[in-house]
Amino acid sequence: MPEAGFDKNLNVPRSGGNYTKLSSKGEKIKFLIANTPHYETKHWTGERESVLCEKYNSPDKNKSCDLCDQWKVLVEAAGEDKKELEVANKLKPQVTFFYPILNLADNSPVIFQTAPSVHWTIVGYKEDGVDVFACAWSVERTEDPGNYYVIRRLDAVKLDEEQEAALQKAKEIKLSKGKLSQTVVDEDPPVPEDDEEQV
Repeated sequence: MPEAGFDKNLNVPRSGGNYTKLSSKGEKIKFLIANTPHYETKHWTGERESVLCEKYNSPDKNKSCDLCDQWKVLVEAAGEDKKELEVANKLKPQVTFFYPILNLADNSPVIFQTAPSVHWTIVGYKEDGVDVFACAWSVERTEDPGNYYVIRRLDAVKLDEEQEAALQKAKEIKLSKGKLSQTVVDEDPPVPEDDEEQV
């Protein structure tokens, strides 16, 4: 799974259980980023059927993908026909980011599944010198054109004992999806106990 980190040179097109996401207009989440996010890119081949993109999920940046090629052919064939473009764009590669977080609404360690616009906003703060792991974040789904999500950097939060324990659990979440980010990276990640004695 590739890292998403805060590098703008990512190889990407531009819930339930342990996952949470903003599913409808007006929903908000306030959180702390616990660890480096992951991302994955899919092609939707049906209403609820998807396939991982061979190009963008590969460590080889030169890897080809038949579905990416099919999408490009469909877009070219559609020309300016909006209905045909809409059909073609159903196959367009779609990227999703997975952030291990502490949800401050209920102090739960979860994985926040979110859109590229949220990730790139956080990347922008990191590039401006903000320690994105030291402050809280608020994301609201507005669905406004050009501003689908409103992302706010908040002040640092003084955590109580329960929140500290939950944040530690969030840091230990093992993401089974996607590639590890290279643009949102904790500069000084904790060393797992299992690895401390290895040379």
